[in-house]
Amino acid sequence: MTKRGQQLLAIFLIVLGALYLAANIFNFDAGELFWPLVFIAVGTILIFRPRAIAPDNAEHYFARDITLDREWPAGGKEVRMFAGDIDIDLSRMELHPGENYYSVRFFAGDITVDVPAEVGLRVESTGFVVEAKVNGETSSNVMTGYTYQSVNFDTAEKKFILNTAAFAVDLKIRTGSMA
Repeated sequence: MTKRGQQLLAIFLIVLGALYLAANIFNFDAGELFWPLVFIAVGTILIFRPRAIAPDNAEHYFARDITLDREWPAGGKEVRMFAGDIDIDLSRMELHPGENYYSVRFFAGDITVDVPAEVGLRVESTGFVVEAKVNGETSSNVMTGYTYQSVNFDTAEKKFILNTAAFAVDLKIRTGSMA
């Protein structure tokens, strides 16, 4: 167990002990509070995981608007935030040949991707609600996720792979003329 894991376990045990001590002193049922508190804590940890368990290339924000239109870092990139809008302009971005990865983990937000004809795009999105709009055609997905792959993905020299995990995400994909 890592030092960070030991600290989290110690804090959990202290809070649990304090909850049961308060239950004995003030004569209430700690079981009624325990499980809701556990679910809240686990959900909070999943949304706001500390940098210690995130990859080195992850950026953390609470709420932010992000525009991606510059050189892409080798090895990909990950963003974790509570809410925000992300605009990705692949026509202005300098991508490396091969696969370029971008991962977004957030509670809710909008992602817009502009794709030129020469770039292959694959989108894999999971969430409770995923609303996707590709060149004007809308797809609403509840608890099923969404996958999109451009027709030239397998043959494109430069490929962009977008992974999202969110409670609710609104995807807008605008493609150039695909062969």
